[in-house]
Amino acid sequence: MGFFTIIIKGHRWTGICEDDALWDAFTLVYDAYDSRKFIFVLDEWDFIFHRDFVTDEGKREYITFLGSLLKDKAYAALVYVTGILPIAKYSSGSELNMFAEYTMVSEKMYSDDFGFTNAEVDDLYRRYLKRQPAPAVMREGLREWYDGYHTKSGERVYNPQSVVLSLTNNNLGRPGVPLR
Repeated sequence: MGFFTIIIKGHRWTGICEDDALWDAFTLVYDAYDSRKFIFVLDEWDFIFHRDFVTDEGKREYITFLGSLLKDKAYAALVYVTGILPIAKYSSGSELNMFAEYTMVSEKMYSDDFGFTNAEVDDLYRRYLKRQPAPAVMREGLREWYDGYHTKSGERVYNPQSVVLSLTNNNLGRPGVPLR
């Protein structure tokens, strides 16, 4: 069952129809529930820009869709977006100009909050060695495999989920994902 079908079934009394645009449906729900707002979380918003099978036209339509769904909408309390690519680079005009972008690469203000530092990974690795009877992950392997990012100040940081999964699962990479 699709997301839109769930909204229609759960809020049929608001007048939502299958022919409505998604943003119109959100507006109807917003109006029907005394202006209660939605929080949108888009993880890896830029995923389609890394896929060869998505045409340039498809990418433009996606940006237009996001703008229609999120820009200047009373029902949107907060839109939290993660990704590698800056939104401004892929938005040709004003359709997505409502975001404040924070990047660990070019801004010092939040750079300490975007990942695990080398010292934190070292500490986690020491704990892993104490608790894991047959360690299969080497510290250098974490450094090479999760080649991390560097903050504005030049400090190397690692993706927390990647490090935690490696140490928890006692392997580099995710199950079913071959090492390169």
